[in-house]
Amino acid sequence: MAALASAASLASETLYLARDELICDVERIVCIAGTVGYDVNERLLWLQGRVQFATVPGLLQITVKGSNRLGHVHYAAMEIKLRGHATEIVDFKMVADYPDVANWAIDHIIFLPGKKP
Repeated sequence: MAALASAASLASETLYLARDELICDVERIVCIAGTVGYDVNERLLWLQGRVQFATVPGLLQITVKGSNRLGHVHYAAMEIKLRGHATEIVDFKMVADYPDVANWAIDHIIFLPGKKP
């Protein structure tokens, strides 16, 4: 019975890739104060936070990397459209394509600026 309870708790586990941190692209054009997580049971990668600074709208790409039990490495790209306003709330969710990967970690973050309106 204990093994069943342990399996159930693992299945509903949330893994935090960044927790209450400043999440910035490599050039520091955009920074978001927030949390990036992975809900194991739902295979859901997510970002919740608030833009701390941004100068232009664009696309924030957070690429995560993970491997399965066989050691095969997989990547998933979280692509978040930003309006380019400080204090903008970000609530992004996506289902990861690789159900056999649960050990995601942030690999790199880039920002692709768009045009100013």
